[in-house]
Amino acid sequence: MEFDVAKPWALIIEDASIRNPADELIRCIELLRIEAGVKQRPPLVLEMRAAYALPSVHAPLVVLRYGTEKGNGFSWKLERDRLDIEGDSIRGLYNGAFDFLANLGFQWKTPAVEELPHKGKRAGHAYAVAEDRGYGDLVADVRSRRRLLFTMQSVKKWEEWIAWAVRNRIDAVTLPLAINPAGHFFGRISKAAKKYDLVIEAGGWELSRLARHSLFLHKEMFRMTDGKRDRSVNFCPTAPETIKILQKEAKKLFLKCKDIEVYHLWSDKIGEKGASGCHKNEGINAWCSCSTCRAFTPDEQNRIAVNAVADVLLSIRPEAKISFYESFSEKSDIAIRPNLFKVSRLPEMSGIEAGGWFLAT
Repeated sequence: MEFDVAKPWALIIEDASIRNPADELIRCIELLRIEAGVKQRPPLVLEMRAAYALPSVHAPLVVLRYGTEKGNGFSWKLERDRLDIEGDSIRGLYNGAFDFLANLGFQWKTPAVEELPHKGKRAGHAYAVAEDRGYGDLVADVRSRRRLLFTMQSVKKWEEWIAWAVRNRIDAVTLPLAINPAGHFFGRISKAAKKYDLVIEAGGWELSRLARHSLFLHKEMFRMTDGKRDRSVNFCPTAPETIKILQKEAKKLFLKCKDIEVYHLWSDKIGEKGASGCHKNEGINAWCSCSTCRAFTPDEQNRIAVNAVADVLLSIRPEAKISFYESFSEKSDIAIRPNLFKVSRLPEMSGIEAGGWFLAT
């Protein structure tokens, strides 16, 4: 099937809430027209409530629709003079629009670079494309989202990264806790993300951040390794004072940012490596080896800590979730709280996409 950019396309939308994906389609069609040397008026955008009925417009049509589901699924179908793009939700519609553009040959490998389809995709004014495509995710499980994790460096270019996330069909952006969730800057990013129906989440490798400032004052909270207290990473999760401070600081965080529905609280990176089983000795040293903690594996010590934090969130906002890192193969007798879910692959792990995670670098 071919998409001919020289045709006088008209875009039909149900309401103004989906004007953004329509504008992106128009922008990309115009870029292809310039590339192909076509002089044509920009496509019309018509708002029609009854988008399912064939409108009386004598032109090739691009029809954009979305449903009331919470998932990010989509489908699109290209015929000779009609392109239908549907989403389970507005987020699904964005995914469908950019999946079609990616199928045409557009690529967004980095925020600063937009690659147009190579000339081999074009025959005259027409670009080769599949006839139809679809992706279904009606359940909208928080565990299955595709996420972009911001670093403190990349968050300075948040506008470029949010645009990159939308174009690459990512569903949520995760901001570091170092940015005040109740502050103006966090609010600006959140507002921009909502424009594209992106979910805003918070956290990362930041479990120990909740108690980090207190570790300097309470040596008994340091993890023990080789008979000595070490405050470099993680902490001693069986020390009573540790749990008290973790829960106190967690309560402050959860009360401060009530709009966040998912928090990612992973152990420090060295702890995460050890828990994965990749570096056994490093893993043993990454958590505590005091006389009490010695009875628990590194992953079990992590569960003790995240369970304590999850109890606080459960009492404040039972609908919210916390993710924690643990390897696929780990087995533990310590049950996790109902508002916790396990993540077994993280950004920076092998593969282009580590369990749906993308790191903004």
